[in-house]
Amino acid sequence: MKRVFILICILLTTATATAQFGRQRQNRLGRQQPNPITDENRKVSMEKKAAERQEEYIINFLSILEADDFQKEIAKLTLNDYFAKVKELVKLDFENSAQRKDTFDALKEEHFKELKSLLSAKDNYELDKLLKGEFRENEIKKKKKKKRRKKKDKDDDN
Repeated sequence: MKRVFILICILLTTATATAQFGRQRQNRLGRQQPNPITDENRKVSMEKKAAERQEEYIINFLSILEADDFQKEIAKLTLNDYFAKVKELVKLDFENSAQRKDTFDALKEEHFKELKSLLSAKDNYELDKLLKGEFRENEIKKKKKKKRRKKKDKDDDN
């Protein structure tokens, strides 16, 4: 009788442990295959977010330029074209990092040559900061928030 009771207890304990931890073992061992449809959906949503982020980045950069609307539109088109070319270059394989850097530098020089001739010296300086990666978008966002607050305070006073 003792043996039967011990055997039943062992079976119940084993069944309970399997029920609680069985799925975790499957996930840890990688038996469950990821759903390729969700991976594609995730990729599409990430690309969409990146495109929106790129547009926001360009708009923030254009907000600091002192150019007229025509020059800003040309700058916007040039920047969109530049980012598309950069995406293509990133996909290419290079022999070494020096070759990759030289290719990107040549692209920057050639692609923005016409735009630099249209813009003023101050705007060219801002464009150079953007190309070097020194453009700080956070500062521009802070300035916009301050302007909104001042405008809101001014409207509240009236």
